[in-house]
Amino acid sequence: MVTEPSSTPEEQQQPYLRLATIDDLDKIVDSAFRAFIHDPVINYVGNVKKMLEIGVDVKACASRLAFFQFLFKAGFLVGARITVMIDPAKSDTTQGDKIIAGALWLPPRSRLAVWMVPTIVKAGVIPVLKRWGLTGLLRIVFEYQATSESKMHKLFKNKGIKKKSPDDAWYLQMIFTDPEYQGKGLMSKLVREAFTHSPEGIFTLEATTPKSRDQYAHLGFELPTPIKFGRGKADGRGVSASGEDAVGVEIWAMAKCPLEKDHEH
Repeated sequence: MVTEPSSTPEEQQQPYLRLATIDDLDKIVDSAFRAFIHDPVINYVGNVKKMLEIGVDVKACASRLAFFQFLFKAGFLVGARITVMIDPAKSDTTQGDKIIAGALWLPPRSRLAVWMVPTIVKAGVIPVLKRWGLTGLLRIVFEYQATSESKMHKLFKNKGIKKKSPDDAWYLQMIFTDPEYQGKGLMSKLVREAFTHSPEGIFTLEATTPKSRDQYAHLGFELPTPIKFGRGKADGRGVSASGEDAVGVEIWAMAKCPLEKDHEH
């Protein structure tokens, strides 16, 4: 459930969770950008030539910021449920709330599709296309998105979920923790809050690193189904490569069902 700051002085300094609003967009984007600076999927769709360094790779970082701006604004436009963690100890009346983590959940039957032209234009896809070009678009839509959807359908079949499709699930489009706050269990709090919000829901995601795959497994996500793309184009970090180094990127589709009886729903 969404929480509010507690009453005692000590508890008032502890991070708490709330729903995000469009006014939080810039802070969300900034925190997510720093959290995903080395993410293999974002590296690959952005067609990066090296691992990015904030303050050094200015142009490439600006492109990535534009992508996150688009992704989260699009989420707000299609009715995503976006939750954030706030650090009250770093918040004030001048700068506002300090956002240290967040999750973007797309509700059942609510997805962003390439044919939703007015929505994606309003969300800011044009600046992304100008920076990443056709290569970025093709990698997002036809390599990552299409491949992930296919694997998720396979996962549902293997799980025995016969009367629902992946579109009937809550989909974790993105979850992030500011690097300064990683390792404090904030991701788990965000995910568990979503479970509480929709106790009968099915939840799906793609884990983009072995570490996150194992973390999601601990939270109850099952059947990690490998998804591979970019072979011959990028290394395992998502950085452009050729020859033997171009092994491609591997991620994992995962799902969590509420109860065994729901597998037949």
